[in-house]
Amino acid sequence: MNKLELIAENIKNNKLDEALKLCENYEEVEDRKIINNFLGVIHFTKKDLTKAEKFFLKAIEIDDKFQDPIRNLCVIFTITKKFQKLLNYSDKLYNLDNRNPLNIFQIGSANELNKNYDDAIKYYEKYINTNGSDKKRGFNNIGNIFLRKGKPKTSIKYFSKALELDSNSKILVNNILLCYLSLRDEKNAEEFFKIAETIDSNYIEFLYNKAEYLILKNQIDKAEKILEKNKSITKFLITLIRLYFNSGQSNKGNELLNQSREILKNNSDFYNYLGIRYLYEGNFDEGWKYYEFRKSKLSNFFEDTHEWDGANINDKSIVVYNEQGLGDSIQFSKYLIPLSKISKNITFVVQENIKNLFKNLKNINIKTYDECKNQIFDFKISLGSLIKFFYKEKINSEESLIKFNHENVIEIENKIDFSKKNIGLVWSGSFLGPNEPYRSIPLNNFRKIISLKANFYALQNEIWERDLEYFKSSNLIDCGNYKLDELSSLISKLDLVITCDTSLLHLASSLNIETWGILCLYPDWRWGEFNKFNPYTKLKLFKQKKFCNWDFINDEVYELLEKKLY
Repeated sequence: MNKLELIAENIKNNKLDEALKLCENYEEVEDRKIINNFLGVIHFTKKDLTKAEKFFLKAIEIDDKFQDPIRNLCVIFTITKKFQKLLNYSDKLYNLDNRNPLNIFQIGSANELNKNYDDAIKYYEKYINTNGSDKKRGFNNIGNIFLRKGKPKTSIKYFSKALELDSNSKILVNNILLCYLSLRDEKNAEEFFKIAETIDSNYIEFLYNKAEYLILKNQIDKAEKILEKNKSITKFLITLIRLYFNSGQSNKGNELLNQSREILKNNSDFYNYLGIRYLYEGNFDEGWKYYEFRKSKLSNFFEDTHEWDGANINDKSIVVYNEQGLGDSIQFSKYLIPLSKISKNITFVVQENIKNLFKNLKNINIKTYDECKNQIFDFKISLGSLIKFFYKEKINSEESLIKFNHENVIEIENKIDFSKKNIGLVWSGSFLGPNEPYRSIPLNNFRKIISLKANFYALQNEIWERDLEYFKSSNLIDCGNYKLDELSSLISKLDLVITCDTSLLHLASSLNIETWGILCLYPDWRWGEFNKFNPYTKLKLFKQKKFCNWDFINDEVYELLEKKLY
């Protein structure tokens, strides 16, 4: 056995000090790159990542095509969460050998950690099509990416392909279960719940899914017990706090929230949730401070531009970017109106698919992210952060950036039966939307309302599994394929919109159409004390009185609508 083999053998047998001595006494200059790599491995095993990184870099300085130290650096940068460096070195590996399955998987993983999800999927797909030894992991990672992108149906396809390769994988079975829970698909959730329980009923991810499954089945007491037992784990704790508030146990929620501050002080989800609670209750000074920890705010939009802090910007340019959902962009866009009084050069940046909902006003130009790629601004601010500067100012309800397409209106008018009242209906939000499943209402709760003599238009584009059968047999006019600008044109001709707490509530209200909003017991923060400032003038709110009980729709809402129609 030569000296290099002996060093490798000592490292393998965890005889690190002996391996270190051999490396330090090794004299052959032509092998220095290998010795530096060995030294990096030794210090890595000793958990001295700083020294390990130094030696791996020395090995690469000697030979920049030496893949082992590059791969080892990727491990270090993954552990230390230096994801941009990870991507740089993963790219080096891939360029050195783009046929090596390990290199393909590595660059896929690096892109995933950098949230370059489309690129990650591309490389994982390439890995799956090679002779890579762990195709199951490739399928699973793609499934997880689509779940983060809010596409659980697509996730299921990839998790299922992985499950074909390992039918007893508790990870995969629980991932599929999580998807069906996200989709509120009780039938399939029950099937995979039983499988997951059989494989390992004590697996921590199963216990979390079990709590979510029990919430879906409205077995709240049982869900609480699981969450309480495991509340030392962050996601169990946060879910328990949310469950307390959503189920009307605000005293318990506040108590646990206050007890958990020290435990969760470094958790951005917790701080965001704390901010939301403060805003709901009207403690705005604390609320706006913690609201800045929302995940969407932690984006890198216009990262080289200074954030506006409220200073004078009369002669400066400012970009306001929508970093949240459609409902937020519609509701909060009105705060650009007072901003336009103090700045003559505002760019409001929105996603491509909603640009047609907004119109240019004096000092305000609507653009997409692609249109602003190379544009330079003096200041930036996210739409969610803009609110705190102007929420107390009175804004004329007639002033709005929301518009509808007049050509669409003419076309839609020809399709509407004006011999009856025309009513828009929205009963559920996006599967993965905020405050789900509490804000969404089973469609059969509107059975009595739909029986009234009026034309009812289903304005939403996602139908939950639980509602499909009744939806198909109902007399609802399906508008699920309408684009957003078409929907706004349709809504402008309706007599009334009845909706749960979704973006379409904000769209209808912003168009000054009479809107009835149906809220759950503990609704989103914007319906608390904040709603006393600049409320929608044509919005009437109905609030749930008992957790998971929507009976008031059949009496209070029904009776009011009946009077309106007859």
